[in-house]
This record gives sequence, C-alpha cells and structure tokens, in this order.
Amino acid sequence: MTATLRSPVQSAPSSRRAMPVREALEWAFGTECARLDHDEIEAVGGTGWRPFSMEYVALERAQLGTRVDVSRGRSRPHDDAELIATVVRNVLPWYAATLVADLARAGRTPDWMPDARPRLRPVEWQHNRPNRWGKAADAAALGVEGWQPIPRRNRKGVIVQDAVRFTPCVWTPTQSQIAAARRAYLDWWGYLLEVQAALGEADLTRICVTKDMPPLRPWR
Repeated sequence: MTATLRSPVQSAPSSRRAMPVREALEWAFGTECARLDHDEIEAVGGTGWRPFSMEYVALERAQLGTRVDVSRGRSRPHDDAELIATVVRNVLPWYAATLVADLARAGRTPDWMPDARPRLRPVEWQHNRPNRWGKAADAAALGVEGWQPIPRRNRKGVIVQDAVRFTPCVWTPTQSQIAAARRAYLDWWGYLLEVQAALGEADLTRICVTKDMPPLRPWR
C-alpha cells in the first residue's frame, strides 16, 4: 500500500478589514456610535488621563461584552468600536480624546485654514443693499497731530470745517491665527499617531489598523 501525500493545510486568510487610523475612528465613533467613558474623579483632579496596558484593555473588552445599551432603542456598538473608544480614552488626555472622538464622529479634520492669507478688511461694514462699504471714522479720534479739519466753503459761501475721515482696517486672518490653526492640526495628527500605535497591539477582530496617516502638513 502506498501512502498518499497530502499538501499542508493552508490557514484561511484573515477576514479583518484594513483601515487607516482615521477611518477606524470614524467607523467606531460615527458609524457604530461608540462613546467615551468620562472619569469624573480624574476630571476634577486635573489629570485627565490614566496609564493603561493591553491587559487592562482586554479586561475592559471583556466587560464591554456584557453591556447592552437599550436606552435609545438601538444595539450597542461593535466590540471593536468599544475597544477603540477605550484605547482612545486611555491613551490620550481627556480634552484630546474628546476632540478626536468629536472630529471622527463628524468625519472632519481640524480647520487648518486652507489657502488662508492675511487680507486687509474694514473693521466694520455699512450695508445698503445690495452694496456694502467700510464704515468711516473721524481721524481726530486717533489723537494724531497733523490730522486737522479741512476748511472749505459750502454752497452759501460759509467756511466750514470738514473732519478728516478714514476707514479703520485690520488684517484678517492674522499670521498668528493661521499658525495657531495649523498647530492644532499637528496636535490632532500626533493624537492619531498615538492611537494608531496603541491599536496596533489591540486585539481587534473585525478590522486591522494600518500605518497610513493623514497628510502631516497639507498646507505644503
């Protein structure tokens, strides 16, 4: 009798869906409606964050498996979505976690003022539909020497003093406002990088978080 050779059994390909970290967050908070658990004691204490380990996350996940949210007439989020919310809550400070969750829920990024350039605009506008123009002011209010009223004769030949008028203007947005908006974007990008690293060690069953990240400096 001859033995029949069998080919080694090949393992089934993983059925997990690959997602960048931003897409995973939008799925968890937007599609699955996962929520953050706010620790009131930490919020009052001013720490806003707590250290975590993957063992802790595993315990949290086991507890999440027993939760059923029936308060709003819908099923609870997927376990992976709950785990992502737990990781976000424990990796980031509370203010950063809520920012990341809110933006993911809305499917947005921080407003980094694309194509923003400082422009000179009147401080206040006057309207006369459909037109508008900058509201003028008396230059005497500036207290600058040399800005004296201008004498002229009116129709009756009487000399009158006309005030020097000017339109107060400001640069908007300012360079500091643009820089602050782009610093906020970089902060958000750093938060996502921290979450991505933590989710790489998480025991997700439905999705797999890739190393793809949003553009670091989209204004360039």
